[in-house]
Amino acid sequence: MRSFLFLLILFVAQACTTGGEDGGGGFSGFFPLIIIMALLWLVLLRPQQRRAKNRREMLSKLEVGDEVVMSSGVYGRIASFDEQTVFVDIADNVRVKVTRDSIAERITYHEEWDGDSN
Repeated sequence: MRSFLFLLILFVAQACTTGGEDGGGGFSGFFPLIIIMALLWLVLLRPQQRRAKNRREMLSKLEVGDEVVMSSGVYGRIASFDEQTVFVDIADNVRVKVTRDSIAERITYHEEWDGDSN
């Protein structure tokens, strides 16, 4: 995908420098730049915004008892929390205090499929 974007940028840059018979004046000089910005938004920025939104939603839906993975890779269960601080039990009688942003993922377990669809 990156090689495609690189080739597209090279193509547009060459089109901007060569100009047409009319000298490339007016809106035609900005058109390739608008295309590049739109492609960069679609390929890079939009997916990043979507991931950030999903992460904010996940952090806002945390509840006591949820199993989580912290950004350090440590698994635990939420014991309590307030606005920015979360207390996570990582073992028997071991509770750590972490920031809410350090929680990377909420773990959900799915029921085992027994093979019978009826």
